[in-house]
Amino acid sequence: MLRQQILTLASLVLLPGLAAGQNAPDDEEETDRWSGTAEVSAIATSGNSDTRTFGLGGEVVFDPGTWKWMARVAHVETEADDVLRARSQSALLEASRTMSERLDLYGRGGYLRDLFAGIERRLTTEAGLAYQVIATEPHSLQLLGGAGFTREQRLAGDDRSLGTANAAGRYAWALTATSQLTEEAAFVADLSTGDNWRFSNEVAATAALSNRLSLKVSHKLSYLNEPVPGFRKTDTILAVALVANF
Repeated sequence: MLRQQILTLASLVLLPGLAAGQNAPDDEEETDRWSGTAEVSAIATSGNSDTRTFGLGGEVVFDPGTWKWMARVAHVETEADDVLRARSQSALLEASRTMSERLDLYGRGGYLRDLFAGIERRLTTEAGLAYQVIATEPHSLQLLGGAGFTREQRLAGDDRSLGTANAAGRYAWALTATSQLTEEAAFVADLSTGDNWRFSNEVAATAALSNRLSLKVSHKLSYLNEPVPGFRKTDTILAVALVANF
């Protein structure tokens, strides 16, 4: 049943992206404002879970000029002996406004349900400034700093409500005309205590297979310095994904 659901969802995610490439509208300027990806992956996990998993994800960007909008979703399910063991779902909506050639103002909201780490539900908000430190090909580096609020419901122990100080970095290296290496790291500090800090880092290498399809290998690390009771501090996800670009 799980494999059938994965195949159905994969078709729903990938086909619109492929169709967009085959049925592009005449207005190229309008089309260039939209971009996105959709992916299906096979994943191996370690830490709080050590089983076979399947993943789906997608990202859509709308960039009309001064404002830029980005939406991202991801879904991971773990199966062991034909039994669903755990599920992770996340969503992010981000808006940014250009202030100067290198400086942006941004705001974003996120949702996470991560049963691998004992998180029943996490809602986050954040706002701040993003500065383009490096913008010379083949390298790009953007640093973000801001503040926000997090509400976290846990499967065990006390729930958390915290004001946060946030710092992040986004790096990209165009290895060739058809391949790139990216890394995104984020640090979140709890303003009420120094112990409840969080860190995440994702490294990905992408190589084009065709004009619309790419192969991506990624490694994501998530660390909670004060984890949910009964769960470990660190989770990692190693994924190999087929990506459709549109």
